[in-house]
Amino acid sequence: MIPFYIGEVMRKRAAELEKERNAARAVERLTESDTDLVVVTENGEPFGVFTHTEVVELVDDGANISTTSLADCPLSPVVTVDESESLETAAAMMKENGLRYLLVEKAHEIIGYLSDRDISRAVADSEEQSSKEF
Repeated sequence: MIPFYIGEVMRKRAAELEKERNAARAVERLTESDTDLVVVTENGEPFGVFTHTEVVELVDDGANISTTSLADCPLSPVVTVDESESLETAAAMMKENGLRYLLVEKAHEIIGYLSDRDISRAVADSEEQSSKEF
C-alpha cells in the first residue's frame, strides 16, 4: 500500500490557455521546464488537455500549428480527481481512462495535476524510505 494522498504529490497549477489560442502557443508552453500539459479552457472552465501526445498527432496530420486553434486540435479528455483521494485511486483512474495525467481538484476547482511520473516517484520514495527503516 502506498501511503500518499494525491494532494501530497501533485503538481501545483497547470498551464492554461483559452481554446481560441493557437496550438503554437501551447507547444511553446510545453517546452518550458516542468510543464507537462496545458489545460485548454473555455470561459475559464477546463475544455480539454493538450500534451506532447497531441503535438505528435498534429505533426503527423501535417497541421500548421501557427494557424490551428486549440479548439480544432485533438485534446485529451478532462478527467478530474479530488486531492484527498489516494494514489491507488488515481492510478486506477489513469489505467481505466488510458491517461498519463489527471487534473486535481479541491471543492470543484482545478488546483493542479498528477502525472504517472508523480506516482512513480512517490512509490520509489516510499520504497526507499521503507528500506532505510530496516
